[in-house]
Amino acid sequence: MPNVSSEVRHSLLVSERSRLAELSRAPSALAAALLAAAALAGPPAPVAPAGPGVPKRIITPWPQNPGLAPPVTPDLLELGARVYRGACQGCHGEKGDGIGREGKYLQIPPRDFTTGQYIIRSTPLGTLPLDTDLFGSIRRGFRPGLGMPGFTFLSDREVWAVIAHLKTFSPRFKTEQPGKPVDLPPVPAELSAMAGPGTAVFMGAGACFVCHGMQGKGDGPAAPGLVYVSGAHQGKRVPPANLHRVDTFKGGRRPEDIFKAISTGLDGTPMPGFAASLSVEQRWQLTAFILSLNPPAGTAGSPGAVP
Repeated sequence: MPNVSSEVRHSLLVSERSRLAELSRAPSALAAALLAAAALAGPPAPVAPAGPGVPKRIITPWPQNPGLAPPVTPDLLELGARVYRGACQGCHGEKGDGIGREGKYLQIPPRDFTTGQYIIRSTPLGTLPLDTDLFGSIRRGFRPGLGMPGFTFLSDREVWAVIAHLKTFSPRFKTEQPGKPVDLPPVPAELSAMAGPGTAVFMGAGACFVCHGMQGKGDGPAAPGLVYVSGAHQGKRVPPANLHRVDTFKGGRRPEDIFKAISTGLDGTPMPGFAASLSVEQRWQLTAFILSLNPPAGTAGSPGAVP
């Protein structure tokens, strides 16, 4: 290790322990793969003591707003490439095409970054995400144990850096701008009372039962034929969500997370966005209906709470 102060050595040790502890929570096969990737990457780069002109190591937890992304500089891109090699390449592949060596252990296929399509966004279906959308996905993860874990040990600068790097995999980021964010209003105070009308939206205007089934268990008549529609995993079957298991939702189980997924859709999958076809009220009704299928988080017999 370079000649650094005891304060910096302590920071490195804490960061590395946090990283390995986070990866060790995954199932054995996946954990082994991710831990191997972490070992190949080595410890995080030395963090200089905070001082004039030196950015502090800040970690903004999900779902807090991390603020604006820093300017993209050669140094930021170089840091992003290092973070990607250590934390992402094993699953997403050297070329960012979702065909990494360890990705085969994941039940949810790794994202193909070359398409510029991202499932969790605050922008309309088919448009590029905001930087803060990507930040949230990296910080939170997608169904840890089945898909990508949350990278809670990376500093904000490291997350911004890897976002800058992954954008280099798709030419879309050179020619397109992110879409205009979909209107995401505050959660209604009486949301639970909207569950009844939500049943009618589920069976009628939304036609959600076609994929998710009459009881919302992911067994609708169209379910067997649903596949990923683009990228490296095009044609691979993608099962509809079991709406009785909000803890497994890729974008989160909170009312606002469910409303956003309904509004924007999941790009690259058969799940459309309903911002144009359903009113704000109908989307909240549908959100309330989905939540009504689940016991409150933390109650006896309820699925484990996933943020």
